[in-house]
Amino acid sequence: MASPTEAHYIIESSVHDFRIDGRSRLQHRPYSVGTRRSKLNNHTINDASPCLILSNGSSRIHLPGSSTDILCSVKADLVRPSPNKPNEGVVEISVDSSLAGGLDLSLGGGGGGGGTAARRQLRERESQITSLLQRLVVPHAVNYRELAVCPGKYVWRLCVDVVVLRCDGCVLDGCAMAMREGLRSTLLPRVTAVVNGEDGASSGSGYQAGSSNNDLIVEGDIRKALPPPGVDDCPLVVTVAVLSAPQGAGGRVRHVCVVDARTEEEACASSRVCVSVDPKGMVCGVHTLGGGGMEDRMEEEYGGLGLGISSSMPVNMLGDVVNTAVGAAKNLYGMLDREKALSDGKDLVTDDHDASGYGYLLKSRFLIQ
Repeated sequence: MASPTEAHYIIESSVHDFRIDGRSRLQHRPYSVGTRRSKLNNHTINDASPCLILSNGSSRIHLPGSSTDILCSVKADLVRPSPNKPNEGVVEISVDSSLAGGLDLSLGGGGGGGGTAARRQLRERESQITSLLQRLVVPHAVNYRELAVCPGKYVWRLCVDVVVLRCDGCVLDGCAMAMREGLRSTLLPRVTAVVNGEDGASSGSGYQAGSSNNDLIVEGDIRKALPPPGVDDCPLVVTVAVLSAPQGAGGRVRHVCVVDARTEEEACASSRVCVSVDPKGMVCGVHTLGGGGMEDRMEEEYGGLGLGISSSMPVNMLGDVVNTAVGAAKNLYGMLDREKALSDGKDLVTDDHDASGYGYLLKSRFLIQ
């Protein structure tokens, strides 16, 4: 945890719109997104298969020069639908941060430790991140009705596994980015169901209701596969950290908002608000988190003036926080789209003599089990 003097420096830097890493208050860090790319013999090969070859889709969110690295794997299979929603597909998500040494969602940092208590605390934090993603992202991730291959009989189930290797603040935002890019890179094979003795082809939707002989024909050619319907509308999560400081000697408390906070900045936040925003700028969900635990120590730094720096914010500030998140999300979508366009525009090498290995053998086919 930062000392009161360091926290004072971090807050004052944000107030003057020049943060400790040189960014402005509403600027994201330059994240690097990797999807469906394989490097063989130092060449980038335009491979239609995911970078994790046993997954239907995958992504990696990496922050050059920092300690943020998050992987996402998406695996798809055909299952029986839920009796409550027989005409809708399923998206399941799990988060694993054990390799990062444990992540504290309230502090945004990583920590070590061993023993049963530490492992239990780690699982609770992972469960908290998973629960927030299920509330803020999963309900709007895809078009669930279009995931029904044969309504009432077979639907697609997308299992999303997020592994946090390292994270320097805003772990929820990073996991949401990895999940969205992983789903966008997912390819579902073309499935043909035998309905009433006849073949009914579909790319994941459009089946007519009727009896089925429980025969499914899966097209192994990945070139005929399509991404999950509605995945382009999957939202991102923007966490707005509210930093509080007095305005002048004996003045009232002033509040400033920053996005994509680092671990040190999250520790100085008096409150944080997680906002889920889709590409159209619509707010899909809002969740508030507590502060970073520096409130009492900041009171000491400002001379114990009783300024009321606490893990809260004025209710009339919530609208400004949401508007800040929407604006930052628009810039984040633009940054991710530019990153994807830049990676897609690179010179690609597809010569057979440059390819080797197990990944190349599976590059144009699905592994059907």
